[in-house]
Amino acid sequence: MKSSIRLFKVGGIEIGVHYSWLFIFALITWSLAEGYFPQLYPDWTTGVYWWTSVLAALLLFISVLIHELAHSLIARARGMSVSSITLFLLGGVSNLDSEPEKPRVEFSMAIAGPATSLILAGVFRGISYLVPDQQSPVYAMVAYLSLVNLIVAIFNMLPGFPLDGGRVLRSILWGITGSIRRATNIAANIGRLFGWALIIFGFFQLFAGNILGGIWIAFIGFFLSNAAESSRFQVNLKERLSKIKVEQVITREVNFVSPDTTVEQLIDGVFREQYGRALPVCEDKKLLGIVTVSDVKGLSRDKWKDTPVRDIYTSQPLHTVKPGDSLYTAFNLINSRDVNQLLVEREGECAGIISRSDILKKLELMQELGT
Repeated sequence: MKSSIRLFKVGGIEIGVHYSWLFIFALITWSLAEGYFPQLYPDWTTGVYWWTSVLAALLLFISVLIHELAHSLIARARGMSVSSITLFLLGGVSNLDSEPEKPRVEFSMAIAGPATSLILAGVFRGISYLVPDQQSPVYAMVAYLSLVNLIVAIFNMLPGFPLDGGRVLRSILWGITGSIRRATNIAANIGRLFGWALIIFGFFQLFAGNILGGIWIAFIGFFLSNAAESSRFQVNLKERLSKIKVEQVITREVNFVSPDTTVEQLIDGVFREQYGRALPVCEDKKLLGIVTVSDVKGLSRDKWKDTPVRDIYTSQPLHTVKPGDSLYTAFNLINSRDVNQLLVEREGECAGIISRSDILKKLELMQELGT
């Protein structure tokens, strides 16, 4: 979540907003204060329009968060690990440490979000019946939230991957074909068709005079089309990398550094000569941590000669894999933890290190050999 603002935790799940969400929050607030509410409620003052719009946008944020929490809680109930939820430009995403292993698990996870949004729409509609003044800001907010949650539920159930409806479709196709790759390819193609349809519709709206709406619809279509293709690539990549073990990529000779090695020796003997950027820190073959170029950057040059590696290396958190783990496990961990390399350990001992570039080189070789 380096590109996100961390807010709080719910049940151990870290909640954050991507910086792009600040833009959409401002856009929604502005469109409500200057367009939506003035058209429906022309007698309000400017101040009422704006504070009502800010509150409505915040409650929409909470609604989207509840939608994503529904996905995450179902995933947890099915034995999956959820590290965080990030709200971004077009909604939110639950960051899972792994993909569903069975079609019915994905079905239950995918359907939970739209079902929750539909329930929220009904709850807000029910609240609106309790508000006596239908021209009041309170009524306006709950009526708006009922409508927008209904739209979110309907839109997400469109059978275009990776929308929730597309995931529901994939789970059904997965159950029928027995192949997640084939199911993903079909659902992703449908998702791309939906994306291109939205792009074309957006351009029609643009030329019809609805400039902002047309641009927004076309942008959503572009995002959906690219997300569908990215998801298909991810599944195909998983199928290929799952057949390769980590021990097939790391070098046979295990390079490591002692905690008593000075920073100067580390830089001159390893980083400069071997063009490395990270090394395991080990003592008597026991894995202690990792030292990287970034660790050295925090130390002034005049202290390199007298500072041992034990004073700067990172011991927690350690992101590790085993030699027998699949290359996809390593690749997924590198991406989910946003790191450039992982330590490889065998029963607590140093077994090597694997980097993002090692995996990319293996992929390039596989592509060149046609394997």
